[in-house]
Amino acid sequence: MSASDPIDHRGSLRQPGAGDHTGLAVQRAEDAALPGGGRQFPTAVEMRAYVDRVTSDPWWNETFPWAPCAVDLRVRSRSATFSAAHLSPSGEAVIFIRRGSFDAVTVIHELAHVAARSGLGDRGAHDAHFIAALSELWRRHLGVFAWAALDGALRCALGDQVRPVRSPVRQRERRRFGTSR
Repeated sequence: MSASDPIDHRGSLRQPGAGDHTGLAVQRAEDAALPGGGRQFPTAVEMRAYVDRVTSDPWWNETFPWAPCAVDLRVRSRSATFSAAHLSPSGEAVIFIRRGSFDAVTVIHELAHVAARSGLGDRGAHDAHFIAALSELWRRHLGVFAWAALDGALRCALGDQVRPVRSPVRQRERRRFGTSR
């Protein structure tokens, strides 16, 4: 590991993939917005309960109707160098969290991959769909102040790639109430 390798605040080597500059920018923005990683989960059982609460909330299905509601969580060893998400074409979802990275920022990041169905087909892992899902999840589950810090850090790093979230629920509300925002 060299001095220029990206290290997250949780001590693991981040590996967003060869040439994934957007992924690296997203991870740096997360670290800048919430340096401590947010809520810490003392055990895998508590982290699994958190994942279940997020994905069983009616908001999850309304905001990401294409995303599976059942997300399996598997713990990786402390020697693993990254956490990851996998979504099969048939819809099974698994997030892998590195032991030592039991924090809300890591869990929400991996759930954003599931919500955005990122990495499937020709889409990149950290594309605009992923960034929109991540933003929406931060706002809902990490709070508006953390979301605002993330949004600012993402806009500084990525500029026009950061777009407002247009969830199906909000679009329906706009049409029903005649609002433009």
